[in-house]
Amino acid sequence: MRALVVGPGAEGRFAEVPEPEPGPGQALVEVRQASVNFSDLRHMGRLPEGTVLGYDAAGVVLRAAEDGTGPREGARVAAFGAGAWAERAAFDTGSIAVVPDGVDLVRAAALPMAGLTALRSLRAAGPAPGSRVLVTGASGAVGRLAVQLARRAGAHVIASVSRPERAARLASGLGAAVDVAVGRDGVEPVDVAVGLDGVEPVDVVIETVGGPALVAAWALL
Repeated sequence: MRALVVGPGAEGRFAEVPEPEPGPGQALVEVRQASVNFSDLRHMGRLPEGTVLGYDAAGVVLRAAEDGTGPREGARVAAFGAGAWAERAAFDTGSIAVVPDGVDLVRAAALPMAGLTALRSLRAAGPAPGSRVLVTGASGAVGRLAVQLARRAGAHVIASVSRPERAARLASGLGAAVDVAVGRDGVEPVDVAVGLDGVEPVDVVIETVGGPALVAAWALL
């Protein structure tokens, strides 16, 4: 089968690779869609040549797990696991979720890594209804999901973005109002920390930017 692998010089290339051999607790998935995360590219040079790349995928279960766990054959799923950028991949059933009817597989493929990052961060912080949650980099993949999950948990959300146009897209895309803090444009990189001036103290910070934004966010806790 074809897959996107680490090639010479730590660059991605298509190659023929052996078919995956699922373990007892794994399902074989025909990958229809896959998504790219920053870490996929950042860490490519650390992987041995020939390693199948990628972690996020969506597709259809070709063979259910032998131990009876996980979705049935033919189910539409989103999956998270190493080696996702291939025509077929084996995933642990605990890392597979059935995609609801009406949800496109293209959208589902973008959820696993970003969604798990946002969800686990919020679970670790434990925001309670009425608590104040600051999300920096709120227009990014992890940030957008963290904003939505925090609001569903009943938190008051302050979304920090770098530019006004990103604030507008965030508000229109979420379809609900959140407090938005906008950074100062005109400098490189955009000074996101400036946008946090005047923000009242918060109970939780989901910080995805780093640098001065991290320092400013820390001071608000």
